[in-house]
Amino acid sequence: MFLTTSQVHTSLPEIASDLCQQFSVDISKEGIHKRFSPQAVSFLKEMIKSQLDDRLPQASLVEWGTCFTAINIKDSSKFALPGIYKDAYPGFGNFHKGQGVMNIQYEYDLMSGNWKTLELTSIKTNDQQDSRESIDRISQGELYLRDLGYVTPFYLKSIIDKKAFFLNRLPAQALVRTASGELIDWKHLDKKFKKTSIPMLDLDVQIYEKDSVACRMIIERVDDALYRDRIRRAERTAKRHGVGLTKKHRIRCRYNTFITNVERKSLQAKMIRKVYYLRWQIELVFKTWKSNLQINKLKRVKKERLECQLLARLLWALLNWRLLQCCNNHIQAKNKAVGVSTLKFFKRCLVFSNTLRLVVLKKFTLHLWLTDIFLPLIQNTACEPPATKTTHFETLYQLSLS
Repeated sequence: MFLTTSQVHTSLPEIASDLCQQFSVDISKEGIHKRFSPQAVSFLKEMIKSQLDDRLPQASLVEWGTCFTAINIKDSSKFALPGIYKDAYPGFGNFHKGQGVMNIQYEYDLMSGNWKTLELTSIKTNDQQDSRESIDRISQGELYLRDLGYVTPFYLKSIIDKKAFFLNRLPAQALVRTASGELIDWKHLDKKFKKTSIPMLDLDVQIYEKDSVACRMIIERVDDALYRDRIRRAERTAKRHGVGLTKKHRIRCRYNTFITNVERKSLQAKMIRKVYYLRWQIELVFKTWKSNLQINKLKRVKKERLECQLLARLLWALLNWRLLQCCNNHIQAKNKAVGVSTLKFFKRCLVFSNTLRLVVLKKFTLHLWLTDIFLPLIQNTACEPPATKTTHFETLYQLSLS
């Protein structure tokens, strides 16, 4: 857990030396090699599960004056593995063909900070399949923000049936009809926007032909720079597949289109995009795992050792995430619109990693560690917004006031 180097730079003799120094355990590198076993992998998975079940309390958004008891963000992070793992963690299509691919399914509640799901899976379990298999984890009153890869009619209907809420982009393949049954004409909508100069539309619609889902659809026009960027990316994708862009697709690139089952009185159209963009916070988490913890930097070792070292690193991330939660809880007790930057915090965490282990081993008092090491290091880690934008803490605060 506490080794400062990534797996690719960690050898068995170094682990043996660390065990001897820290725990007075005399063991050979062959002995350590044998202990990286299926049982060790299961043990670490149970450790993570135990930590996920032991959550820190946090006031829900209901207490802030909104209808949500949680805002759950879920996504998967993938990275290539050496080819020796392709049987256990196969690639697919042209994506790292001939290599292995690790797929981590991760979900957390943005309000409390509590992790809800952390699983190492094969790429064969894609996001749609995971969405179907995790329906039982949906809870009443909670808002779910997910990438398009998770969205299916079954997923959306399940959320509605459980009296929960979704907010997603409109899937490209989904046909849309008005509440009266008329098929949405994107060319007509485009003309309406140009003629009236309205900033957005908020419509009651039915999406999908089979297993249709009733919801709101919010459409907002994007600026010219973003539109041109979308067209360039769409043209590159179309060229790779040997097809052209349809006029309908070009029109849809001009608009942000979201779907939700949250009532208008609870979530106004002007807040939809800001709330959906909260989903990008999970990308910052993945960035800390890869940039700071370097979980994607791997070398050829036996599968169980790879899994053990990866799980241990994620367990370290969870331990430090608890410290981040405590900092945010303390700050937001005074001002809900501010908080700690995930990127800044985890960069500092690497500095005090070894000293934190001394606290865990009770070789260093918690009070002394907090006052002399932790608090000085986390100064000036406030979350600061990019130019002309707001932080996710400010968005959450605005949501509580809307």
